[in-house]
Amino acid sequence: MSTITTVPSRFRAAIRRAFSQFLALPLATVLFFVGLNALVYVADQAWQGGQAPAGFRWLGQLIGDRAALGSLLATVASSIITVTSITFSLLLIAVQQGAAAMTAQVTDQFMARRVNQLYFGYFVGLSVFVLMTLVTNTDYHRPVFGTSLALTLTAAALCLIIVMIYNTIDQMRPAQIVLFIHGKILRARADDHRLLAQTRRTPHRDWPVLGTLRSRERGYVVGIDTVRIQAAITAEAAGCVELELLVPRGAYRALNDPLFALRVRPDAALSVEARERIGTAAITALDFDDGRDLRHDASYGLQQLATIAWTSISTAKSNPSPGVAVIQALRDIIARWNPGDDAVPEDPGAGLVLADGAPDTAADALEAIIVVASESIQPHTLAEAVSTLAILLEHVCAPLADRLADIARRALSSLGEHVLTRELESALRQLEASLRRRGDTGGADAVAAATQDLARSLGTLNSRSTRVPAPS
Repeated sequence: MSTITTVPSRFRAAIRRAFSQFLALPLATVLFFVGLNALVYVADQAWQGGQAPAGFRWLGQLIGDRAALGSLLATVASSIITVTSITFSLLLIAVQQGAAAMTAQVTDQFMARRVNQLYFGYFVGLSVFVLMTLVTNTDYHRPVFGTSLALTLTAAALCLIIVMIYNTIDQMRPAQIVLFIHGKILRARADDHRLLAQTRRTPHRDWPVLGTLRSRERGYVVGIDTVRIQAAITAEAAGCVELELLVPRGAYRALNDPLFALRVRPDAALSVEARERIGTAAITALDFDDGRDLRHDASYGLQQLATIAWTSISTAKSNPSPGVAVIQALRDIIARWNPGDDAVPEDPGAGLVLADGAPDTAADALEAIIVVASESIQPHTLAEAVSTLAILLEHVCAPLADRLADIARRALSSLGEHVLTRELESALRQLEASLRRRGDTGGADAVAAATQDLARSLGTLNSRSTRVPAPS
């Protein structure tokens, strides 16, 4: 097929991503303070000509004359700017320290929290409000109401600093970070359902592949215009052509990486021109970006959880607590995405085929945790992961259950690095029982045999590389 070129504006995409991930709420808050200052300026017109609004003469006497107002506002402005800069610097240092301990995911979740965005917007907006009020203090305009409001908002800001410091420290706790990402993943799953409802899951394997559409851009596939693709297929060859997206949303594609497989019904003919038009519509219907968005990409959140767990469990940090929190979050996510409970919608007449890879990504994250637990020899973490497999196998339906059973078999390769603690042995017995109840006798026998082999090493002095004795 001929070359298809798309040149999306990465600058516009970067601006859009910055506003959606952080800038929108802070800037909106600043604009609110600017608008508030304009309203207060109109109200302060009542103090012109030495007059005082009825019932507010006491306020004018309390605030003072123009010179007193100028001195007060200048002091408040310099103080709030100084306090803001120092406080934010300390908070960013705390975030940086947390990121150094638990990877850059800490920074991402800190910026994504609405309450943090509101803090930044409030303090910057308050500084702008006080400065604008100071500028309006002239011989013809006496901002009594503006100064009173500035003092009230400044007092509230000083009290807010205590709350902000507590929230920042609380947000740096591993359990809170994992909980935040967990919530984002569940909300992004709803966005997955909207996309999957417009596509099919299974391609027509008996239809020959007529060609492969390749990427003409580099970056992450962050958006898919299914309506545009379906319209092109319907216009050119309705019911005779299907496009299978070969990568999930959020995957990185380099130049000339495969994107779509174009299939045609065996008894149908498709002209070269029609193929070109369908290919052009399909390639240009994809949005590429330099970064991924956790709000619409559940797999990205799962990748973040896996990264946190891998870093904390491995000997790089040797901290099992975040890893256990990730395992518990993955257990809840996989349970919610059980094919028996989380029915993925589908359009049988759609010409676009898109696989639902999020459940397998969650299972892969759990498998990776089991692997890294053997590197750091953390029996507690491994026992939690094995117990999670056993619990999920009790109620999860196929095909996800088959993937979990396969993970159970693969996990046995890592047992030789561990000592058979009581907790680990109990988890393995629980996994064996779950596999037997599912009718997977082969898997259950393999778990039982591996447990017995590891039990033979108890009471024997062995190095890590020879912990499990060779068969006699």
